Amino acid sequence: MNRSEMAAKLEAILRLDTRPVAVKMYVNSQEMPKKPLNFKLNICQLVSMARYAGKANAGVPEKMVCSMGAACVGLIKTPDVFTTGKAAVGPYSRDEKAGRKFMENTFKLGDSGKKYSGIMVAPLESADFEPDVVVIYANPAQMMRLIHANAYETGEKITADTVAEAALCSSIGFAIAKGKPTIGFPCAGDRIFGGTQNSELVFVAPFKEVERIIRNLEETAKGGFSVYPVPPNMMWTPTMPPTYTIQETDL
Repeated sequence: MNRSEMAAKLEAILRLDTRPVAVKMYVNSQEMPKKPLNFKLNICQLVSMARYAGKANAGVPEKMVCSMGAACVGLIKTPDVFTTGKAAVGPYSRDEKAGRKFMENTFKLGDSGKKYSGIMVAPLESADFEPDVVVIYANPAQMMRLIHANAYETGEKITADTVAEAALCSSIGFAIAKGKPTIGFPCAGDRIFGGTQNSELVFVAPFKEVERIIRNLEETAKGGFSVYPVPPNMMWTPTMPPTYTIQETDL
């Protein structure tokens, strides 16, 4: 199954509002198939361009603003302001102790140092590179389908440990490091800068797992329970106001 077929199946089965997105990290940014845009922006904006507008773009830390997002995917070493917890004080925690724990609970590849120098983001359907991970924005009912599909052969759960900080980038880093799918609750920045909607969660899976998940989406649909949209049960008699209820005299 090629990438275009994968994207088409995911969009059709899940009835996604936006495109699945391919993401690849590069140790050498000179190997990326595109040059970064000539202004600074965040990773969530690159993903938004891909999923909404079908645009492929490259990113390097020199052309980024969000240090947390860059740290999560290993484009920079995690800055001290995060490891000490200082950055969380006020917005997310009452003191540095809580802030430090908060930041520890946000998965960051940069905690063990800088690992990459570039990131490519594109719609899965047209990506001209082999992705490390695939990003899908979905509502909770669509997410249910993805969870069931992932669990189909083994019953394995998807971990969604989160403090809702840098969820997109943290989930990308987690999926790369652990080789497992994960679910994130989009952060304030993703909503402000990336246009993420109130109804959306983010699912990130290693690319090598996507074909299996698609097969299992097809298999689980055969049971009739794990489907989207979930059909409501209409086999019951409703109660209506007398003025809207058929009376004996109407028959």
